[in-house]
Amino acid sequence: MIDRRQVLTGLGGAIALTALPGRAGAATTDAPGLDFVYEAIVTLEPTQEFGPTPLGTRRRIPITGGSFAGPRIRGTVLAGGADWQLHRADNWTVIEADYMMRTDDGTPIHVRNVGLTNSRVPAAPSRYLRTVPSFEAPTGPHDWLNQAIFIGTLGPPPDDAPKPSVCIRVYRVT
Repeated sequence: MIDRRQVLTGLGGAIALTALPGRAGAATTDAPGLDFVYEAIVTLEPTQEFGPTPLGTRRRIPITGGSFAGPRIRGTVLAGGADWQLHRADNWTVIEADYMMRTDDGTPIHVRNVGLTNSRVPAAPSRYLRTVPSFEAPTGPHDWLNQAIFIGTLGPPPDDAPKPSVCIRVYRVT
């Protein structure tokens, strides 16, 4: 059985090979664009440090709730998820969040958000922090989330947001 990662990895590799300039038979494609999907304010518990491992320092940040809203979707982030992080020796952190959202019409959506951040200069405006969220939505009004590739950004919440929390912005790759 072929899983989603195999398909995306194979598809991405095929697209990358055909898009390289000077390649024989290279396809001419437009650069992908981005459509805004939603902004979420996700509330968190304090970070739990688990200490060093051979791969780096493990941490867990429990997700306690929140809300999200965009042009086609809105609702709440459910408590019970977590962001598992691995802070590597090269000062980069791998992010692996897994949680549930519920839309205003009651639809449960599973979110798995994997990303990477450079921790060297946390206050620098050029800090790299990107994620690739994937969604599992039931067939129905929100199954369009199952049918696209998304990218996300993480940043500080608005001043009036509950603390601690994070602002997540999600975009569909067109």
